[in-house]
Amino acid sequence: MSFTACESEQVYYNDKSYVMFSDSLWDMPITENNEKCFDIYIGSTTTSDVDRTYMVDVDMKRTNAIEGYHFDILSRNVVIKAGERVGKITLKGYYDNMEVKDSLAITLKLLSTDEETLDFYNNWANVRLYKCPPFNIMDYVGDMRLTCTFPFSTTQVSKFLVKTEKKNDSTLIVKSPFDDTHDLTLKFHTAKDNPFDTTIDMVEQIAFTDSYYGEVAMMTIPGVDSYYLPEDRAFVLILNVFIPKVGAFGNYYYIFEWVKPEIAEAEKNGITNPY
Repeated sequence: MSFTACESEQVYYNDKSYVMFSDSLWDMPITENNEKCFDIYIGSTTTSDVDRTYMVDVDMKRTNAIEGYHFDILSRNVVIKAGERVGKITLKGYYDNMEVKDSLAITLKLLSTDEETLDFYNNWANVRLYKCPPFNIMDYVGDMRLTCTFPFSTTQVSKFLVKTEKKNDSTLIVKSPFDDTHDLTLKFHTAKDNPFDTTIDMVEQIAFTDSYYGEVAMMTIPGVDSYYLPEDRAFVLILNVFIPKVGAFGNYYYIFEWVKPEIAEAEKNGITNPY
């Protein structure tokens, strides 16, 4: 194996040809869109003057997802075209045959010659399947049970009902959760481009007025995800609570869970939940 370095510190590969999965672990989202497929890439360390064809097989001993029920491989043949370094296989998942909390995985094996396999990399890839329910803002509209500590306490958990309203297809209004005058506006990522993106943004806004401190603001924290759980009709906000231009109280969790109308009505009337 030889490497050439120059002042720009470029490194060139000039040795045997190896072929391998471009990654050893893949997360495959399964959505309602039955036409949506998922590509697994196979790469070579060198190019060739001719097309190269390889086969991918499923290791049944390491796989608990059922081929033909949870997923299908549309073609087991991988073609790396002449002059290129990358080929792929395509998988398709079946949304209706999965549950959100299923733990399903596929282990794929690339069938190549021993001379083309790097010992320390091997020729395996694991694919984890995740059912990703669609986002619908109406799933979070109505009565929500809010679980939190601050601002009512920093040590004891408070649980109470709040009302939410739809502003648009990705924006929710939480009606005056902490006092009678300030609503919270939340922006949901709708996961249209990335099914795994279930994050929520809340820009800086006044959340309540304290008799001693005055106006107190809240906002989501950059780099710390607030997120929604479509399978549970719930969402979690991790918020920085602060007095603008003065200082912060700290970061706190706020958990919202959708409540059936009949249960919410019974609670509002002081009736023990009969449901």
